[in-house]
Amino acid sequence: MKNIKLPAPQLSYLKEVDIDLDMTGRHYMKLATSEGQVPEDVALDILTDLVKQDATQLTLPELRYLFMLVKINALDNKYYVGIRCTAPKPDGTICGHKQSVEVKLSDADLHRTPKKYTLPKVQFMLDKDTGPETFDVMVPRAKDEIELIRYFITDKGKTEEELVTDKATSIQYTFLRAGLHLQKNGEQILKGPNEYEGFLSLFDINSYKNITKLYDAMNEVDSYGVQNKTYEVKCEECGGNLVFRTPLLHGLSD
Repeated sequence: MKNIKLPAPQLSYLKEVDIDLDMTGRHYMKLATSEGQVPEDVALDILTDLVKQDATQLTLPELRYLFMLVKINALDNKYYVGIRCTAPKPDGTICGHKQSVEVKLSDADLHRTPKKYTLPKVQFMLDKDTGPETFDVMVPRAKDEIELIRYFITDKGKTEEELVTDKATSIQYTFLRAGLHLQKNGEQILKGPNEYEGFLSLFDINSYKNITKLYDAMNEVDSYGVQNKTYEVKCEECGGNLVFRTPLLHGLSD
């Protein structure tokens, strides 16, 4: 067991963890059969075995940070990622060329909070009759983020890609994810999937100014901890731009 202090303690539910950095055979099996699953869900499942504390209390940046340490220790730091070009050709078809790109997990950006960092506060309305209230903006736990992704994929039949590319879905997802960041007296306001639909109605009673300030505060607190590095390369075949992030689960079965 190794004791690791988490990089953004003011935004952490655990502050530090005791973790076994050596994966076992069953963890390799989980990685090898993880295709089609939510990457963070798989990582949390493995970390639950390896972390002495309650791993479900980790935030998403902390989950990525610890899982990358485990992968670097147990497998390797350097991986070759196969990416396929989706750029259109002049004739309207898709390029489709696949090339290999070298990535290093240790290239992920680690952003630590300042020693005197305090949670940002925002005005937000839960009831139009009582008016705006003041809330703290705090990073939600990884399990809350995974529940939200499952809600859209399972209940609403959306794909992970649609969470980004479909405008209506993206707006709903972003608003609900922002709601997961709202806290008052240390208690999360949006407590689970059964409250999602009701919370979406608050989009209509809050001013655009309040919503954008919440998004700004959400982006601020989410920026701390470890962030997936974004890679940009040119397609060897057509010269199109290829953009991808550090792959959380890549490198075992390829």
